[in-house]
Amino acid sequence: MNKQNDLISKALNIFKVRGNEFWLAGILALVLSFILFGNGIGGNFVFDDTIVIVGNPLINGRLDNLREIFLSPYFAFQPSPGLYRPLTIASYSFNAFLFGFSPASFHVVNIILHALVSFFAFVFLRRLAGGFDHLGKLGVSKTSAWIGLLFFVFLPIHVEAVTSIVGRAEILSLLFVILALLLSLQRKYFFASIFFLFGLLSKEMAIVFFPVFLFLEFSQRKKIKMVVKNSLYFVFAIGFYALLRFVALGGYFLKNDATFVYNPIKFSSFFSGLWTSFKVMYLYVEKIFWPASLSSDYSFNQIRLVENIFSSPEAVTGIVILVLLVWFFFKSKDFLLRLGIVIFLASYFIVSNWIFKTGTIMAERLMYTPSLGIAVMVTAFSNRLILKKEIVKKVTYIGLALILSIYGDVIINRNKDWLSDKNLYESAYAAAPDSVVNQVNAAYLSFIEGKHEETEDRINEVLSAVPEHVPAINLAGQNYKKLGQYQKAEESWKNAIELRKDYLRAYLSLGVLYYENGYFRSAEKVLAEAIDIYPRWSEILFLALTKVGLGEPESAIELIRKHFGDQPPQKDLKFALGWAYLNKGERTLAYGYFDQIKDPKISMDDFVRTFEGSKVVILGEF
Repeated sequence: MNKQNDLISKALNIFKVRGNEFWLAGILALVLSFILFGNGIGGNFVFDDTIVIVGNPLINGRLDNLREIFLSPYFAFQPSPGLYRPLTIASYSFNAFLFGFSPASFHVVNIILHALVSFFAFVFLRRLAGGFDHLGKLGVSKTSAWIGLLFFVFLPIHVEAVTSIVGRAEILSLLFVILALLLSLQRKYFFASIFFLFGLLSKEMAIVFFPVFLFLEFSQRKKIKMVVKNSLYFVFAIGFYALLRFVALGGYFLKNDATFVYNPIKFSSFFSGLWTSFKVMYLYVEKIFWPASLSSDYSFNQIRLVENIFSSPEAVTGIVILVLLVWFFFKSKDFLLRLGIVIFLASYFIVSNWIFKTGTIMAERLMYTPSLGIAVMVTAFSNRLILKKEIVKKVTYIGLALILSIYGDVIINRNKDWLSDKNLYESAYAAAPDSVVNQVNAAYLSFIEGKHEETEDRINEVLSAVPEHVPAINLAGQNYKKLGQYQKAEESWKNAIELRKDYLRAYLSLGVLYYENGYFRSAEKVLAEAIDIYPRWSEILFLALTKVGLGEPESAIELIRKHFGDQPPQKDLKFALGWAYLNKGERTLAYGYFDQIKDPKISMDDFVRTFEGSKVVILGEF
């Protein structure tokens, strides 16, 4: 144990972290993180988790795809969203390798990472309290650093980044940015550049490191020549990242395929988009400090475009916020306050849609890094209050305790929304009922509850506003299928594919429709096209079943083994292997797979009798 503690101390010594204060901050950050976010551990894979993790063929419980992960887009085999985050995907791969595909382990890792970010944010603030080697004493109270730690840990807007498993990209990128900043302040530029690269490989947001680094460099009154020299350490990191990003994304290196539904600013006029972006800025700040209504989506119709700046008090307020921050930056002599402003504005600029149009108009997870700037500013203001009279100090502590207790209650309740898709869709619709995405999700809930007429009404309402919204068209096909209107279902899915060539859900739905009705050649064609785009296990499953239906069980076996080996993790794929071997006449091998998935109370003969001799197997019957 002593050797282990020595190793940890040596590792942390590079960040100038020493003493009992470090252990207390680390333990506090960890304990509070689990208290605040622990009730989300039992949640399922929800929302984008199912696309990024569950449906990703590169995350297979093994570590044989790491090279391919670093050469692939964030959404595997789909460069059009313009996202490249291989280190985050690699972390999911390690997660599955070490702990399996239980979502609980993914949630636990997220919470631990959030605790680490909070701890190193404290180290960053605490180092300011002690003064840097080159900055001298800054007059920052030690207590204010603790206030900054607590404020950051307790922010409710962090729930989407922490409790949503795909929020890990936000957490990892900020973690590596903070580590890179700490190292650069110790003039360990080579190691800082490595962590900067790790941050970029986690999420694009990590580019915020560079403007913050330049601010810190110039704050130390270094000459421009010296700053340029020190900056060169990070050129390799940026260049290497750019090269990998280009290999993975190609023509989508600096663009994305976001539609009007997800980011209407991208398709608006210049001034309308600008005014709307200021409205969004106000909404972000409001939800950071007053998290009364949080949502997983703010798409088209929820945040309406601002055509006239004077018609939107929110947009005007957003401009006022920006002007005040810039004014304080140039007028204030408070280094900590100016640093917080730089962190907030530099990171917000990346997601602001002011110049670069992102894939979404607004998302709470995007405030994870900017909120560090807010926490630093709060630290600066609390530092001033703490240095005043005793009565002011007491009022500050009481006010902080009250705010944190309210924030803590909001976080614990908000975690419940992320436990399942149903919870999330219902809460999102309640918070943002005009969002097109939330309206489609509400229609989906009606669909799974068997309310098909209500589903049809909801979908028609969406399509009347946005006729080419592919997810709504796909859901319409599902609903038509349940109503027995197969021709309309087929037309819906063909329409969805025509509008978006890489929309795999429509390929899968159409392929399953053909398979279940015995049109095996049509099913084979559609599902093979889907696999050529993105070899997900679900499409591979039905293509394998289709090949068995065509009398080609050997091809079905080869298909599954090529992508998942002899023991695929999915229960349905194991059934498909058993089904293929049974049709091939190899009953011993078939029974070996069936034995892994059937109810032990049912005999093998009774289990096989339910589908033996059939051309089509409807999954779920076994």
